[in-house]
Amino acid sequence: MSLSKIIGNVLYLLDKRRKKIIFTNLDLVFPDMPKNKKIEIAKKVYENFAFNLLELIKNRNLSADDLKKKIEFVGMEKVEKYLNKPAIFITAHYGNWEIIPWVLGGILNIPMTIVVRDLDNKLVNYFVKTSREKYNIKTVNKKGALKKLISDIKKGRSIGILVDQNTARKEGEDVIMFGLKALHTPSAALLSKRFKIPIIPVFVQRDKDKYKFIFKEPIIEEDIKKSVQKQSDVIEEMIRQKPEEWFWFHRRFKHYYEDRYE
Repeated sequence: MSLSKIIGNVLYLLDKRRKKIIFTNLDLVFPDMPKNKKIEIAKKVYENFAFNLLELIKNRNLSADDLKKKIEFVGMEKVEKYLNKPAIFITAHYGNWEIIPWVLGGILNIPMTIVVRDLDNKLVNYFVKTSREKYNIKTVNKKGALKKLISDIKKGRSIGILVDQNTARKEGEDVIMFGLKALHTPSAALLSKRFKIPIIPVFVQRDKDKYKFIFKEPIIEEDIKKSVQKQSDVIEEMIRQKPEEWFWFHRRFKHYYEDRYE
């Protein structure tokens, strides 16, 4: 049994609060799914969480050449013409999302600024921050990030944003995800419209000892509501492919289904 599976099994047994959120989300999204299948997915979520953490530690000092050996690009032809100028790369807490900036910066030589949430523990935050900031990658805290992102786009940098979490009512746009109402951050859509640059969805799936680095069709849409819905749709598409690879820990549908999380 792998170390990530052992850690995942322990976390599954001990972490009652987040486990409840996982099952609430699965019940909302897949109401007809058998209970044993939901348990299987939940255990995999914890295993993937442990795997990603171990990979962050293991790959901290990995060279770009060694990283390249682990990557299989899928859909590159959809985005090649956009990779030599600023773009907005969006993704979800899916697969091993942490390596996305490394691949974009280290292998494709794209100067990146990524939006993150600083961690409460200063020592852990320092470790994660310095691990992320390789290959001309710059991190900015999500709080008050917009001005910095605008400045960096003007300097020729691309932007990376995770767009799959719930937002405050005043900050989000309504979308339909899995047939449910949810709120979606409009940040990528607003920046795309302002600078007339594409939104490029990108995801990483585990595939044995390699990673599939998947580029989806760029989103070029001036209508903010249509843009955020397209972003939500592509995330839903990926989750349906491999639901065990999404980070089901977040209260994604909390604003409209708050009572289900109680």
